[in-house]
Amino acid sequence: MKILSCVFIFIATLSTCLSTSKVRRVLKFGDTIEDYIMFSPDMEQFTEQFSICSWVRKVRPAGNYLYWFHYATESSVSEIRMTDHGHSKMFNGPSLNKVDQLAITPCPWFHYCMSWSASSASADVYFNGTKVGSITTPPGRELATGGSLVLGQRQSEAGDIYTVNGGRPFGGELYKLNIFSKKLTAGEVSEMHRAGISSDVERKQGQYRQLKWENIIQQPRNGNVQLVNTDFAEDDRACAVKASLAYIEKQLANARQELNMMNAGKLLDQTQSELREAKIELEATRADLGQRLSQAQSELELTRIELEETELELEACFEEKSWSPWDILNHQCFFNSVLSEEKIASLNKVWERLESFKGVTVTKDLIAFLKDDDTGKDLCEV
Repeated sequence: MKILSCVFIFIATLSTCLSTSKVRRVLKFGDTIEDYIMFSPDMEQFTEQFSICSWVRKVRPAGNYLYWFHYATESSVSEIRMTDHGHSKMFNGPSLNKVDQLAITPCPWFHYCMSWSASSASADVYFNGTKVGSITTPPGRELATGGSLVLGQRQSEAGDIYTVNGGRPFGGELYKLNIFSKKLTAGEVSEMHRAGISSDVERKQGQYRQLKWENIIQQPRNGNVQLVNTDFAEDDRACAVKASLAYIEKQLANARQELNMMNAGKLLDQTQSELREAKIELEATRADLGQRLSQAQSELELTRIELEETELELEACFEEKSWSPWDILNHQCFFNSVLSEEKIASLNKVWERLESFKGVTVTKDLIAFLKDDDTGKDLCEV
């Protein structure tokens, strides 16, 4: 239902965006560091007061600090500068940042004015006819002259384009940029906006309109800067269509997100069920292993007890039994065999060999040495 509602809104927007078309010439800027207008206007008539007003259209969807107006001098690189997203600055001083408040989006035209006087030590900033803030300037400070004005790009210093990280190209459109040699009142700025983009209301300022739009568009253009015919009614319809499409896309994205959450919920339930089953199996396995371990420990304890008992019996056996030299006859070489003259001779040979070690302590090394001796090795063979 939400998607159908979006489609109906989209169709309704198309059907209601009908108005009388009026074609005007606007400056359209490319989005590279090479796309700008640079010239050095006579700023003498603006040293004590001025108002800069223009219709501005943001085109690039991303990027902050995209400059459409930047006037710089040798002593002040930020004498006047304005961006397409609500950031303004004067005299290298504090800036006025209305980015979050204005939330300017690509496509629609908006009316922008900065109105200043040395006597008030303040520059008032207007957005679509409404004052949105002020910039305080030093008392007695006048506008510096002899500088460089760049439209559509930022300057690193007077006359030099800022190129770091691709610069700050405006990439949008300007229309009816005029600089007046007076500080316009809030009522005069509001009137300009209310009259609309297709009006000629700024001409009412007569002699105060010193730097005129019709002269600005005659300045040399660098890179991809074009003077193009624009139908503002068509622009409005295109923006309405774009806004409707954006709304539909947002609703679709929300629907996809809800669907993903539902699928994620099902997957989570399935995973939790599998985890519960695995936990039950693990507990059963743990219990079985515990039982087996207990049984093995019991069997090991019984074996240990039996070994201890056997060891005690062996010790008792050795303690009770008295040893005799005749125990040698229990050896397999003699037991159950005929005691022949040859066997007796072999035994005598062994004892005679032992005579040579008289006085030596019997140790394991001595026994090992005697075993390695050839004497007595044929004892079982006779």
